[in-house]
Amino acid sequence: MKGPSWQQMVGLTRRWHGRLGPLLLLPLLNSALTGVAYRLGKDWLGLERAQVHWLMVLHEGEWLGTPGKSLYVLSEAVGVVWLLVTGSVLAWNRFGSRRMGTKGKSIG
Repeated sequence: MKGPSWQQMVGLTRRWHGRLGPLLLLPLLNSALTGVAYRLGKDWLGLERAQVHWLMVLHEGEWLGTPGKSLYVLSEAVGVVWLLVTGSVLAWNRFGSRRMGTKGKSIG
């Protein structure tokens, strides 16, 4: 029995990349914005750690409790790796195929 073709795999990858991306948008945006705000608040605005600690609580997912915090951080890490790998596959397929002719030979 023959497995799926490369194009079928790319289609499946595109579908799952598109489905999981929006689910990861808010947690990753939260992490990026609160992390930057925390660092800039301390370094540029001269705020004390106690004044900006609430940003770190949001950033690390402490508001979810101990088991929730671990799952939050793990899901963000796995999500970033997933989006990087699948996005790389999709980019390789899009830009790599432009350099190749229909017979798989380089045209450039």
